[in-house]
Amino acid sequence: MKIVKMTSPQEASAAYKSVRRVAAYCRVSTLKEEQEESRETQTRYYNDLISSRKDWRSAGIYVDDGISGTQAKKRPGFMKLMEAAEAGRIDLILVKSLSRFSRNALEALEYLDKLKAWGVEVRFDREGFSSLDANSEMLINIMAALAQEESRSISQNIAWSLDKNAIMGIRHVGNNRIYGYDEVDGKLTPNGDAWVVGVIFESFVAGESTVQISKKLKELGAKSLRGKDEISPAVLRRMLANEVYIGDRLIQKRERTNYLTKKPDPRIPYVRVYVSNDHEPIIDRELWTKAQNRLRQTRSVARSV
Repeated sequence: MKIVKMTSPQEASAAYKSVRRVAAYCRVSTLKEEQEESRETQTRYYNDLISSRKDWRSAGIYVDDGISGTQAKKRPGFMKLMEAAEAGRIDLILVKSLSRFSRNALEALEYLDKLKAWGVEVRFDREGFSSLDANSEMLINIMAALAQEESRSISQNIAWSLDKNAIMGIRHVGNNRIYGYDEVDGKLTPNGDAWVVGVIFESFVAGESTVQISKKLKELGAKSLRGKDEISPAVLRRMLANEVYIGDRLIQKRERTNYLTKKPDPRIPYVRVYVSNDHEPIIDRELWTKAQNRLRQTRSVARSV
């Protein structure tokens, strides 16, 4: 006769609870291209680490690619991690460093307090400490402040570089494409859509509204920058006010953004430079002047209504 010992529900529950549900969070910086910073390398590292422990089981790898660490709500991977933790699906979170977790000191402490209240531990590889360590609170405060200061320093260095380039008259388009132009060897050069710009200005000066011009362009087969069949009236108004089409450049048009809020901050000083005859124009200055006069008139009418 064979006797089989059955595990009691209490023993089974205790055994289950002894296995910790472990997640990892990775934020891949746009400022570093080293192999150790890549998404694939970090994901592989944490998958291997979690699977190597018999007392751990994976609760997922959460990743944010090339997103600033100063605002958690703009990091979808991080917010999904927090949702899973609040729902009770995570016991332990592994992070490469506190700066990967957050570069905003107040936010870092806020989210760590929430995780602690939910019974979730966070371990930081580089710093070598846990959020549940008795003596970690002061260290976390110091490291969070240092991470925020590093972010501020990076922001200042970028601003300094932009100001320097502005003074020298240098302004690369980058990903901000300009309708009717391509950037060739650092210089704006009219492309195959330049005719569309001419139609826009001539039609507007002739008295047509931006709504009428939008319909006309659609009939003529003009495409938007994204390849859509319609160029919206709002886009047309921005184009009509853009000095780039007479060959000039206003470098650094917009106010600096706050490195924490990512919103324009008028308190931050910056250099704005107007460069005349920077590149080949698409329209002449006479047509430009007439378009600006009509823009001012339409704005005055809109405000008086």
